[in-house]
Amino acid sequence: MTLSHTIVRVARAASYLAGALVFASAGIASAQPLEDYLARAERAVGVVTSVLERDDAERALHRTQADPLALRPELVQARQRAELADAQAQEALFEAYVEVAAAYAQVREAEMQLGIARAGRDLAARGLEVARLRLERGSATALEVQTAETDLAEAERGVNAASDGLALATSNLEGITGLPLEATEPFERERFDSLRVPDDDTLSDAAERTPAVLQVTHGLALAELQVDLLDPSFAARSQIDQAALQRDQASAGANEARRGVTLLLRSRANTLGSALDGDRIAQEALSQAFEREAIERRRLEAGLISELAFEQARLQTLQAELRAVQAEHALISAALELQAATLVPIEGWHGF
Repeated sequence: MTLSHTIVRVARAASYLAGALVFASAGIASAQPLEDYLARAERAVGVVTSVLERDDAERALHRTQADPLALRPELVQARQRAELADAQAQEALFEAYVEVAAAYAQVREAEMQLGIARAGRDLAARGLEVARLRLERGSATALEVQTAETDLAEAERGVNAASDGLALATSNLEGITGLPLEATEPFERERFDSLRVPDDDTLSDAAERTPAVLQVTHGLALAELQVDLLDPSFAARSQIDQAALQRDQASAGANEARRGVTLLLRSRANTLGSALDGDRIAQEALSQAFEREAIERRRLEAGLISELAFEQARLQTLQAELRAVQAEHALISAALELQAATLVPIEGWHGF
């Protein structure tokens, strides 16, 4: 195992421990994982509606296939409707995952921000105590005490703002999922191990199965069928030429749609790559922050620094943890958005 891998593993363990400490300091109850809320995505109105449409399209297809008098266009259109409805239902579910994960991330970050705000308030309160003690002993001025009092008042306002932000974020998540929340839970980082940036060939293949491309390719297939059904023995040349023109126009539209969707998918893939890099850097920074805190703790125990100085170092660690969690959430969002764009399930990121 390389040194960098060791650092990352230490950072992960430290992150979970720090998260527990933040929740405890904020007075937050037992934690609930993201998966509990992603499982509620299938109850979203858009998902339910798309599933009903898919089921209806499948029933219609079975009826058409069972009809001995069904014509080729009817069979093709029934299959196309079922195929498109299935892709749209998958897209609706994956997009619901994105929405739920974003709401959950807002709550988790708000919880951490509240913990940091309370730590900052405690630090400001300790600073005021120190300022008053120094004033009594003649090593500080009344102005320094007033400044410390102002700092404490600002820190208290910060706590109130963070508390309001947490309440708003929690209300939003509960409104989206219908599931009450006590506290969030750190994400299982092993789930990130399966994340890879797909290559261009994979993206091109995925583009063919997206609703946007399916709609235009279905139109092209119908236009080609129309040309195939016409014959000079019973159709005028002008009618045949018009059908061929519509087929060529549909083909050009399909090619343009493929290019546009493929570019979108490539952008989503690039976002995932950037998020993977950002997460790795943030985890390394978090590991370094915990190392610095450990050094400061040993210095405190050796009597080389004050308790106030150590609390400042601890606050910096909490801030580093928040940045790491924000990078983690950016990675989760990028993965789920790529899944929603390609409709290709990512291992461990669907079927909750």
